[in-house]
Amino acid sequence: MNYFKLPDISFWQDDPTTSAGINFSKMAEMTRGVIIRAGQGSYEDKVFKTSWNNARQAGLIRGSYWFYDSRVSAKRQAEKWVEILGNDTGEMEMWCDFEERYGGQYTGWRHWFDFMERIKALLPDKKLGVYTGYYYFQEFAAGVNYFSQYPLWIAWYNPTEPLVPSIWQDWTYWQFTSNGDGSLFGVESLDIDLSYFNGTEDEFIARYPAPQTQATLIAKFGDTLVEYRRVS
Repeated sequence: MNYFKLPDISFWQDDPTTSAGINFSKMAEMTRGVIIRAGQGSYEDKVFKTSWNNARQAGLIRGSYWFYDSRVSAKRQAEKWVEILGNDTGEMEMWCDFEERYGGQYTGWRHWFDFMERIKALLPDKKLGVYTGYYYFQEFAAGVNYFSQYPLWIAWYNPTEPLVPSIWQDWTYWQFTSNGDGSLFGVESLDIDLSYFNGTEDEFIARYPAPQTQATLIAKFGDTLVEYRRVS
C-alpha cells in the first residue's frame, strides 16, 4: 500500500489556551493537502477562517467539510457553508459529512439531497464530495444512486481496505485513523485524523491544478496604448 496521506482538522487541533495555533508550515513538510471543517449545523467552526487562510499561505491544497446536523434546516446549512467560504471555496471538493445521529427533523438522505442541491444551486461550478461510513450509509441511504455522482471519502478505521457502499465503484479518500500523531503535522492536539488518497502524490496534485492567474501590462508607444496579458 503506497497511498498519499493527508489530515483533516477542526478547532480541536487548535488549543485555545495557547497563542501558537496550528503550524501549517510544519504540516506542509508532511503533506500537500488538508481538509478543514467549516462548520456544523448553523455555526462556523471557530478557527476556520484562520486555518483556511494560513493553510493557503503555507501552499497546501485545501478542502472544506461541513458536519451535517439533522436538527437544522438542510438548506440553511448549505447557505451558511457557502456564506462562510465567500469567494475562496478552496481547491479540493466541498465534503458533505454525513455521520450524525441526533435524530432531528432533517434526518435522512432526502434532506442530504436538499443540502447538496442547495449548494449546487449557489455554487454550480464547485465540485462536491460525500464523507460517510459504510454501515452508516447502508442504514440511512443504501442503494440511493444519487450520491454515486460524487467522490467518496469513507471512514474505515481498520487496516484492511474499506468496504464501499454498492453505489460507488471505489473510494477516493479513506479516513483510516483518528489517532495520527498530531505533533508531526504541526497541530496542538495529540491526535489527528488521517486519510489516504487513492493514488500517488503526483496524482493528487494533478487532480487539483492551481488556477491560472492573469496579469495585465500596458505599454505606451507614442500615442498608442498596447495591452499585454500574461498567464501563469
